[in-house]
Parts: sequence; structure tokens; C-alpha cells
Amino acid sequence: MAVGSFGRVKAVISKAMAKVKQLTESKLKWKLKRKSMKSVESNMRKEKIHNPYPVNDKNWFEKLLRLSQMNKIKIGLKINLSFVITIVLLSVVLGYALVTLSNNMIEQAKESTLGLMEQTGNNIKIVLEEIDNLAMSITRDITIAPAVEEINNTDDEHMRARWASIIKPYLNAYYSYRVDTLANLTLVSNTGYGILGGEGTFEELRFDYRDSITAREFAQSGVNSLWIDTYISDIGFLRRKGGNTTIALMKSVYTATNLKSVGVLQINIREDAMERMLKDVQIPHSGYFFLVGSKDNMIFNPQDIKDNGLLIEDLSYVNNDGKTRAELLKKTDLLSLQDTEVKELLYKTDIGVELDEKTLKGLRERDSYINLRVLEKVKESINEIQMKNRQATAFGGIIEDNITINGKKMMVTFYTIREIKNTPLEWTLVSITPLENITRDVNSVAGFIILIGFVCIIIGIIFSVLITGDISLGIGKLIKLMNKIKEGDLEVNCDTGRKDEIGSLGVNFMDMAENLKKLIGSIKNASNIAVESSQTVSATCQQNYSSIEEFSAMLDEMKDEINSQSQEIMNNDVIVNELSEQIQVIIDDFKNVSNIVTGAKRLSEDGKDTVNTLKTNADEVKKTIEEFSELIGSLRRESAEISKITSTIKGISSQTNLLALNATIEAARAGEAGKSFSVVASEIKKLADQSRVSANYIESKLKNIGKSIEKTNEAVRSSNEVISGHDHAVAETIDKLDSIVGFMDNIFSAITSITDYVQHIEDARCNIIKSMEKLNDSTKNNIREIQNISAAMDEQVDLIKHLLSLSEDLSTLSTRLEQTINIFKI
Repeated sequence: MAVGSFGRVKAVISKAMAKVKQLTESKLKWKLKRKSMKSVESNMRKEKIHNPYPVNDKNWFEKLLRLSQMNKIKIGLKINLSFVITIVLLSVVLGYALVTLSNNMIEQAKESTLGLMEQTGNNIKIVLEEIDNLAMSITRDITIAPAVEEINNTDDEHMRARWASIIKPYLNAYYSYRVDTLANLTLVSNTGYGILGGEGTFEELRFDYRDSITAREFAQSGVNSLWIDTYISDIGFLRRKGGNTTIALMKSVYTATNLKSVGVLQINIREDAMERMLKDVQIPHSGYFFLVGSKDNMIFNPQDIKDNGLLIEDLSYVNNDGKTRAELLKKTDLLSLQDTEVKELLYKTDIGVELDEKTLKGLRERDSYINLRVLEKVKESINEIQMKNRQATAFGGIIEDNITINGKKMMVTFYTIREIKNTPLEWTLVSITPLENITRDVNSVAGFIILIGFVCIIIGIIFSVLITGDISLGIGKLIKLMNKIKEGDLEVNCDTGRKDEIGSLGVNFMDMAENLKKLIGSIKNASNIAVESSQTVSATCQQNYSSIEEFSAMLDEMKDEINSQSQEIMNNDVIVNELSEQIQVIIDDFKNVSNIVTGAKRLSEDGKDTVNTLKTNADEVKKTIEEFSELIGSLRRESAEISKITSTIKGISSQTNLLALNATIEAARAGEAGKSFSVVASEIKKLADQSRVSANYIESKLKNIGKSIEKTNEAVRSSNEVISGHDHAVAETIDKLDSIVGFMDNIFSAITSITDYVQHIEDARCNIIKSMEKLNDSTKNNIREIQNISAAMDEQVDLIKHLLSLSEDLSTLSTRLEQTINIFKI
């Protein structure tokens, strides 16, 4: 049945190919007609004059211009607008450049100022470390410390003076090492007796040294080493040299043989030494720096040393007359007081002056002066750095937060010294620089640029107005000529007398008018040809339409035959698939049986291997029992030898007992002289008794061991008999397992043969399926071909319909074209 269907399909396809050939011939005729029309078009193209300014098709740029509505804006406004935009963009670029330059200058200023702060801080640290080393040398001196201890131990003034005369040359020698930095060295014993190194005498002190400011501070601290910040000393001879204020280092004095302090060393740093050390430090961009302590106190202000030792809170506020809060509180008057009237450190002193509410409201912050807000920021940064690196004893940083003083932004850097040789210091160098000082030059340049830019904008607007007026005048003339051409008058003359692009546009406009004359003449000829072609196309389309309808009927017949053939192939597929599933089930069952047999065979072989291993282990046990039997015999012989030893011990015990009896008899004869010998004899007798008891005990234990050995020997003999029976059972088990393995081999061979037969059936099934698939593919290809042919015919029908419509439109357009062209004067 399938062979007959294939024959019918082949006949239908042959008819379809003949019809396609007929349609192709008609298509060739149509191409010849189109060729005649193209010849007319080529003649028109030859007559066309070359245009040096060709018109471009619409592209992405033109679309962009349309979206931006630029084509609706006048040219003059466009030029002015572009000029303004250019000026604005240049201004933005210049502004950005100036801002970037300002930021770079600020960053450079931060780095340079921080570097200067670090260098200055390191210089201060080096000086303080040298002073600390000097203090350590004095307090541990092998001559000074013992002499101070002797002063503590005597009440004789002559002896104290004698020991002081020994100490003083050493203090003077140490003082000479740093005479430019130190005011003096003061060494005081625990009894209050003092020796000075440098200028002055201790006798000038009119009260107990232990009541002085420094002594009380040191005693209250409870440490062995202490730095005391800038203060006015209550010891008069310390204020004679180097300024009104000073800085002190306090250290306890120890001897090599005593852990208790024998005295106190006070080293005073001259105020003018700090001034010399810091006078050459110049902060970039007219900035200021201050050395402050942990109690918010001013340690040193290079700009005004009268601020030294006072609270920053009292120094950072002034009234309209420029007087600081410290001056209003009369704290600066302490500088002129006598030494006996100064009782505390300056930042702790309160002389009882109070300010009224009006005065407090009249205070304002000093320009470019450190205040508590700056100190708080510095302390926060110090704590953050200390949390990250707890080992750091000196470090610097930059305050990145915005800080303003009297409305002016400030750049703040700092460098802190936490300790000197394990002695806490907590000094911080803080610099303050107004940002306007850094960016002053850039701001002046920016103002000059803005002025020049404004002048340029005015000049640019004037020139843009002149340029746009000139352009608009030339374009206006061209627009008038275009209006004449729009009305149909092609006899125009466009001589603008210009040499710019508008002049070139006028020349090209004249060329366009000439080309337009020739073009309209060619269009008249082409319209006549178009009418004739439309008629020819219409007739050809009618003929092709009838042929295509006949061919479509043949295709419908072919589709019916192929659909019936496809149904038969689908039925065969169902039958073959059912057969395939049954064969697959049989194959799977045989695979399962084969796996079971293989597993049983493997288990039998494993059991045989296990029994063989069991036999080998039994042989090993047998050998072990034989060796154990030999060891039991050896143990029996050793027990007999030990019995001989116990007999010997019993003999020795009897002899020893007799010897003790004889010794006792001889001791009795000797009387008093033989008492000690009698004691020895009794001890020997006790030893003999103990030896006899031990020999009896060992003998009883040996008898028990002998009995245990006999029982063990009997157990070994019984085990040997059991193992012999086990060997016989193992041999029978191995023979039975060999029989099972042979039987399994026969079953496995039979299953393998059956599996081969089933596999041949499976191969035949696969071949049938492949044949059916090929047949099915062939049918599907035929269906696709017919569908393609049908689609092509549908396209041909649509094309013919479209051609009919176009031929009618072409005829109508030709009539309209002729009417339109007649308005032109050529």
C-alpha cells in the first residue's frame, strides 16, 4: 500500500514542477519589461549634472537633531546659544581646575605642615630624652646617691655640709653638659636638705622644700619619675634665669643597695631654651603652632610666652579691647608676684576674680588661636591612632573634619609625644593655618579669570550678532528665489555676490534649477512608458493567476495522499514500539538473573577463600599449641630446679639454727662479756626461722604451680584434638564449595547463551526502527516540500495581486504626474 502511495506522490510532484517551470517563463517575460523601464531611467541618469554638494540620506545625526528640536530654532539663535554654551563650559572647566588646584595646594600644605610638626616634635623629644638620660645618670651615680643617704642618716650639720661638698662638684659637672638648656639642678634628701648644681644657693629657700609646688606634685603622683608642665616656681632662685616660667623633671634617687628612695632630683628647663628651640619653626602660609599639655594647658606659645602655663580656655577668648579672659581674671598678674605668693601651678590657680555676665557675653574667640573645640578633635584623633597602635609613643596626624574659628575654615595638624623613656609626658604640638591663606593666590587668579571671561562674553555677543545678521541676509535672498521655483518659474537668476558657503549655495541652487528643467522633461517621457508598462503587467498577472489556481488544486490532492501515508507509518511505529518494549523487558530480566548468578558465584568463591583462611589460622593455632606444650615442659623442669633451691635453703636454715644455739651457749659461758654476743645469736636464730618459713612457703607455691601446669597440659592436649576435628570439617566444606562454584558456572554459561539470542532479536528490532524512521523522515520531507511549494504559490498570488494594484496606481500616478509637470515653465 505504501509503494502505491509513493507512486501517486511522485506523479503529483512531476506535475507541480512543470507548472513551476511555466511560471518561471512568465517571470522572465516580466523581467524583460522591467529592463526596458530601467533603460529609460539610465538615460535620465546620464543627463543629470554632477552636484559637488550631494544630499545625504537621513542618518543617526539627523535623527538626533530632530529629537533635540534644533531644526525649529533660528540660525542666529543657534550661533548665539552655541557661543554661550562654549563660554559656560569653559567657565566650568576653569572653575573645576581652580578647585582641583586649591585642593591640591591644601593637601600639599597639610603634608608639609605635618612634616614640620613631626620634625619639631622629634627635636623636642630628643632634647627631653637627653635631659632624662642626664637625670638617670645623676640619680644612679655611685657617689651622689650614697652621699645623699649619708645626709639622711646624720643630724650633724657639719657632716651634712661635708657630704654636700662632695655632691656639689658632681652636680656642677652634670649641669655643665646642658648649661644652655637647664636653669639648674636641685638635689634634695628625704630630710629636706638640698644641694644646687648651677647658679644660686639652697639657703635662699625660705621654707621647707617639701612644701614647694613641684615637691607636692611629685609626692601626690606616687611615681618615681614625673614631668611637670610649664609653671611659675615658688622657689625664687629658679626664676632668675631663663624667664618667669620653667618646666621641671622630677626623679627619685636610689642607691645600689636600697630599694627605697633616698632623695629627689629636680631638673628645671629654661624658658628661653624652649624659645630658642622653637623660634626658627615657621608654619607654611602664615600659620601658628602651640605646644599644649593633657590638662588643656598651654605649655609654650612661640607667639606670646606670657600665655605659657595658663589654661587654653582662658587664652582663647578676648574682649573688644583685645584682653584675654586670663588677663581679665588677673591670672597673668601671677608672673609679677613674689615666689612666696605662688602656691600652685598656673592652670590650677584661682585668685578669686569673677567676671560679670556682661563681660562674659562680650568675649569672642581669638583669630587663628587654638581653642577647646580644636583640642577635642585632636584628642579624638590621638585616641583613634592609639587604639590602632598601642605601642606608639610619638605620632602625628591631620584633622580632616571642618574646623572654623570666627567663620574662617582652618587646617589643623598635630604631633603628640606620649612619654619620654617610660615617663608619661602627653605633650602635643598643634598647628592652625587659615585655609584662605593657602588658597589666596588661587582665589585672586579666579577673580581675574572671571573678569576676563565677562569681557569676552560681551565681545562674543557683539560678533555673534554681526555674523548671524550677515548669514540671515544671504539666506533670505535664497528663500525668495525658492518661492519663485515653488510657483513653477524655473527661469531664475541667483547671483549673491558672496564668496562664502552661502555664495556656493547660490551657485548650486542655479545648477539645481537647470537640472530640474531636464529632470521634468525626462519625467514626461517616463510617464508615457510607465502607462504602457502598467497595462502589460496587468495582462501578465491575469494569466499567471489562472495557472496558479490550477497548481493549487494539484497540491491539495498531493497533501491528501501524503497524509494517509503518514497515518500508516504512525500505526507501524506504535506496533514496533510495543515489540521493542517487550524485548527490553526480557533483556532486563535476563540481566537481573545473570547478576544474581554472578553474585552467587562470587559469594561461593568468597566463602571458599574464607574457609581456606580459617584452615590456615587453625594450622597456626596448632603450631602455637605445640609451642605452648613445649613451654609447659620447660616450666615443669624449672619448677623442679626451684624445689632443689628450697631444699638447700632449709639446710642452711638448720645449720644457722645450730650455729645460733652454739653461740647462745658460748655467750652464757662468757657471762657479762658475752651479752652482746648473745644478742647477735638471738638475731641469727630469728633469721634462720624466717628462712625456714620462707622456704616452706615457696615449696607450697611450687606445688600449686606444678598442679596448674598439669591442668594446662591436659587443656592443650584437648585443644589439639578439637583442632584435628576442625581440619577435617574445613576440608569437607572446601569440597562442597567447589561443587557449588562449578554448578554456578554451568548456569552462567546457559544464561549467557540465552542473552546472546535475545540480543540478536534486539538488533533486528533496531534495524526495523531505523527503516521506519527513514521512511517517516522521507514522508516529512515531502510534506515540507509541498508546504514550501504551497507557500511559494501563495506568495506568487500575493505578488500578482500586488502587481495588479501597482499597475493601477502607476496609471493613476502617471496621469497626476503629467498634470503636475505642466505647471513648470521649461
